[in-house]
Amino acid sequence: MNKTPFTVLGGTVLAFASTGASAQEMTLYGEIDASVAYVSDVGGRAQYRAGSGLIDGSFWGLQGKEDLGGGNAAVFRLERGFSVTSGESVDDHPFYVGLASERFGALTLGRQYDTMHDYFAPYVLTGGTGGTTFAHPFDNDNANNSWLASNAVKVASATYGGFSAGAMYAFSNTAGRFAQNRAYGFGAHFDGGPFNAGVAWMHLDGRGESPLGAYDTSVLPGAGLVPTEVAVQREDMIGAGMSYVLGDVTLGAAWSRSIRSGMSEAEGGGPLPSGAFSNYEVNAVWQATPALSLAGMYAYTGASSANAAHWHQGAVQAVYQLSKRTDVYSEAVYQRASSGALAMINTCDASGGRNQLLVAAGVRHHF
Repeated sequence: MNKTPFTVLGGTVLAFASTGASAQEMTLYGEIDASVAYVSDVGGRAQYRAGSGLIDGSFWGLQGKEDLGGGNAAVFRLERGFSVTSGESVDDHPFYVGLASERFGALTLGRQYDTMHDYFAPYVLTGGTGGTTFAHPFDNDNANNSWLASNAVKVASATYGGFSAGAMYAFSNTAGRFAQNRAYGFGAHFDGGPFNAGVAWMHLDGRGESPLGAYDTSVLPGAGLVPTEVAVQREDMIGAGMSYVLGDVTLGAAWSRSIRSGMSEAEGGGPLPSGAFSNYEVNAVWQATPALSLAGMYAYTGASSANAAHWHQGAVQAVYQLSKRTDVYSEAVYQRASSGALAMINTCDASGGRNQLLVAAGVRHHF
């Protein structure tokens, strides 16, 4: 997500401690994203809808930093998502507090993005330019950060010679059940100027089995390939991606795999077959003019399960900057599922068949 700080009262707020030896910086920022869209097939019928957050999501946030001296600082971040169209609050943004060092990195505690978001998502369009609707089916690799980790402790290193790395552990918070609904993972990134690459891995135990733990239930195809809320006893996600800048064009490629076993329906506990998803994506972003950017992607997702479903997805997007903080955009996403499976573009309900097309236009304002 691209977040632009908003200058409060003409400038960033600075509050000085009574000793005069340290300073606290706090920034208010956010984004409002509203759109209208046509979806070709939702349960067998066409849909026309007004929406919120088609690319980044609408949200506001406070971010703060207190200088502790010697290149060290206390940091915090509080964000809250919301729907422009309905006014509802959306719990899909981080809350954390921690310590940061220019020399060593950062340690943060709270509800946070996981390592798939931090180290893999930058190489797929759903993690950047394309946004929410460009996610792989069911956002099975969490590249669109459909779920955040609660009770999470995260470390992120400083950058040394272009390399950086990080790790996260999210507690179950259940007495006597240390491994119930917990998560842990790591990631690494290389910044080589025009060439960048990243790799990430996340492991989850007992996802959704406890309301106190790291993650909520996930949405995956259940019986008859109809999306359903599921709990998962064991889940592993791994992803790797790279990008290369050629003048005004950025080319990207990424692969991810998510493996789930011991699945059951969240309501009723009915068992579901284990399965895995493999995602392959190529993408490109062209800064055609200082104000106009064009992006496109193709992704193939294959499911390793009894039904062996697969999905093809292609998407294009154009964003035009009206000013430093306001832009308008249009996009189209097409998904085709294998025989017997349903198409389901992210943010849309399932189609009544194999195909689904979304065409949308919207306006965003950053503050």
